[in-house]
Amino acid sequence: MIQSFIRYALTLAIGAGAGAVVMHWQDSVAAAQQAPAAPAGGTGDVAADIAHLKEVVPAQSHAMIDVGWHMANLWFAAREQHWPLAAFEVSEVRNRIRWTIRINPTVKGPDGNPVDLKGIFDGIDTSALPALKKAVDEKNPAAFESAYRGMIESCYACHKAAGKPYLRPMVPTTPPQSIITYDPKASWPS
Repeated sequence: MIQSFIRYALTLAIGAGAGAVVMHWQDSVAAAQQAPAAPAGGTGDVAADIAHLKEVVPAQSHAMIDVGWHMANLWFAAREQHWPLAAFEVSEVRNRIRWTIRINPTVKGPDGNPVDLKGIFDGIDTSALPALKKAVDEKNPAAFESAYRGMIESCYACHKAAGKPYLRPMVPTTPPQSIITYDPKASWPS
């Protein structure tokens, strides 16, 4: 008899709890349908939204860390003749440089005047970067090394123009990560 009473009380409590959840959910849905909608992801105050976005946009240095990471991966992928990975990394280098420029297309140079980073990259994007891509596409290690060094020099020219000659890229000496293999013949799982 006591067990039956406990089961009945437990069933009643669970039912009451479920009913309360459903009623709360229905009330929440009704309130949401009646509330004026704010723009997706924003407050409705355009000036406040713009100010917030300016606060959360990463610095160019953050995007350039990605460029360096992909350039280093590119070097080791090509050294091991892992051409599909190298092709991916060339594309990522370009994408990350373009992201950097979208963050801030102009910076103040050493003389205080604006430096048009987009203009500089447009030159790199039609000279050093296509040479690098071509060497990868042709799977040519000698051409790759020459094109890679040319790309590094182009990067350094941009750094100098932007007043940051102390950011001197070089051919990497150690891989930047150990989670992706550079071995094109590696089996999975290893």
